[in-house]
Amino acid sequence: MSAVAFMLRCRIKNGFFEMLRHPAKLILYLVVGGLILFSGLVNMLDADPAAQAADLSVLKAIYLAALLLISYIQLFQGLHSGATFFTMSDVALLFVAPISPKKILVYGLCKQMGTVVLMAFFLLAYGGMAVNYFAISPLQGVGLLLGFAILCFIMQLLTLVLYSYANGNDKRIRAIRAILYLILGAVAVAMAVPVAQQGFSMANVLAAADSPWLEMIPFIGWMKGALFGWIDGDVGRALLFLALLLAGTGAALWLFLRSNADYYEDVLQNTETTFAMRQAMKEGRVAASTVNTRAPKVKDTGLGGGWGANAFFYKQVRELKRQSPFFLLNKTTLMAVVVCVFMAFLMTRTDGEDTMSANLVMMICTIVAVYFLLFINAAGEWGKEIMKPYLYLVPEPPLRKLIWASMTSLLKPLVDGAVIFVATGLFLQAKVTTMAVCALIYASFGVIFTASNLLSQRVLGTMANKGLMLVLYMLLLLLIVAPGVAIGVALYLTLHIPAVAMGVPVILWNLAVGLGIYVLCKNTLHDMEVL
Repeated sequence: MSAVAFMLRCRIKNGFFEMLRHPAKLILYLVVGGLILFSGLVNMLDADPAAQAADLSVLKAIYLAALLLISYIQLFQGLHSGATFFTMSDVALLFVAPISPKKILVYGLCKQMGTVVLMAFFLLAYGGMAVNYFAISPLQGVGLLLGFAILCFIMQLLTLVLYSYANGNDKRIRAIRAILYLILGAVAVAMAVPVAQQGFSMANVLAAADSPWLEMIPFIGWMKGALFGWIDGDVGRALLFLALLLAGTGAALWLFLRSNADYYEDVLQNTETTFAMRQAMKEGRVAASTVNTRAPKVKDTGLGGGWGANAFFYKQVRELKRQSPFFLLNKTTLMAVVVCVFMAFLMTRTDGEDTMSANLVMMICTIVAVYFLLFINAAGEWGKEIMKPYLYLVPEPPLRKLIWASMTSLLKPLVDGAVIFVATGLFLQAKVTTMAVCALIYASFGVIFTASNLLSQRVLGTMANKGLMLVLYMLLLLLIVAPGVAIGVALYLTLHIPAVAMGVPVILWNLAVGLGIYVLCKNTLHDMEVL
């Protein structure tokens, strides 16, 4: 065990020295960490005990939904690729050493626990909001964050168990997937039946989400039951679910260690694949970085048009048509439509009466859709295109190459916005002008996000789409779009323009700033060396 402890000590020490050798990175970590800590502590300390607290059942429903979402994402991804706590350096140093596999696994779990603590820290701002709005204690808010982070850790362990059992066996994979879908179906039935019996209302939906039956969901429900049993003062319930959680985690670890599958081989395969993908991304070999993706069906070949720089656009059109027969419309479009329409349904119907105007609901849906667009845009075609070396070698003006290579990333928010807000507007019976303004706001933010990624590539040499860079990137985006929002609010307060017209300055500002960034970064594909 001394060798494993030595590896942990060296990893911590080297990480500390690595930050000292890169002062800019250290400053970035301190700034972002300080902002998150400040936001969380301000919310906690400013909580007014005399103020009326929001219904705790709202927090319970949100927490359960968040646990379900993060858990199912990890489990479904892990069914085919597994999960690994190790890097290639761990493999090279530990897997060939005469050390017990159990001790090596303990090392991996300890490393992952550090990630769990870091995740809990970055969720601190949300814990402060929970303390402020739901009148829970700061300790209980921290407990909710730690519970969320620990469940992520448990899900990775459970993923290893499922992967070791089903690896290479399609029948087992289908059986596990069917069980997961069955659990989701049971959750939907457990909520739908009481709501159907008692009538639709927000109170009945929240009561159904707080059903004791949902706390029977393995690991997810147990974590929720343990934490909220503690918050509700029900010690017996909290201890019961805590015991189930500990027993289930111990059983998962025991099953994994006793499984016949050689986890060295499984972990090594996934670690090597992850390492190869990261190297391919660094070197611009995008085709090699997507080795685990499903091969698209090739029906048509050839670009079908294009000459010079706009050939990049036609190439992306052909690739998108192979992924979806509807070109720019795909699963993310459908998901956004479903989320916005469902939100509109909930916000406009409480106890059978409309509680919000159509304009207000449309604006809230726009804000939520823009928030999701931020993450969808980071994985768009433009982020993949800029890493391909031939983009830098084509003898065309760099600004033309920039515009045409990012054209699909600019057009998709426009098409998606039209579909999302026409569907939501028709459901709400909103005015055509409201639908148009919301769709254009969504499209203009697509321009801003694409241009900001370009600016990140120009200044930092990498796309701002992960880790602490994403946090700083979001703060910078707030500064960029703030003037447009401020102008709209000022016109509304001074000239008393219609509320929907507040979006026009935002649209114009976003388009102007996006175009300005493109012009300022026009030599990105001319002067920058990425090969």
